[in-house]
Amino acid sequence: MKVNKDKIENVLKQLVPEPDALSIVEYLIGKSNISEFIIAEELDLEIHKTRNLLYKLLDQNIVTFKRKKDKIKGWYICYWDFNQDAIAHLEEKLRLETINRLKERLSNEDGGFFYMCRFAHARLGFDEAFEYDFKCPECGELMNQQDNSRTVDFLKSRIEELEKEQEQFVKEQEKIIKAKKPIKATS
Repeated sequence: MKVNKDKIENVLKQLVPEPDALSIVEYLIGKSNISEFIIAEELDLEIHKTRNLLYKLLDQNIVTFKRKKDKIKGWYICYWDFNQDAIAHLEEKLRLETINRLKERLSNEDGGFFYMCRFAHARLGFDEAFEYDFKCPECGELMNQQDNSRTVDFLKSRIEELEKEQEQFVKEQEKIIKAKKPIKATS
């Protein structure tokens, strides 16, 4: 499955948010079995920083490696590849986590009352606001009930949008799986 640069950036921003991680992945795209020393040299990075980032990418299954022993020096050298297939699945995992977080927040927002001072220092639920006598813990101003209908509407629309994206992803995956199944010959 082909993935575009935006998807890769989005996944990396959430899982390995260091700027050089994206540089490493972009360097590995279209290449195979690239030595960590070559990656470090080409990207002008220190070898230990390069290894550190490669291991972080490996933890997320974004890259894979093979370890070979150098015949002359006897050291082990890792040769790295970009795992393109992982991006789509990581994107799906992140999307599902976001949907669950938004649904949880929606259930809190939908059934609760929230209070804020006019300076928006703190946003407290009813029980917390009651403990502070409906006065802001930061500035002492009286806290008023917040109309969170726009927040609820936004959360609902964002959940719907992400669920549509998820449906589309599942359909695309089903097409790929169908295309990979061998056709049985009839006799």
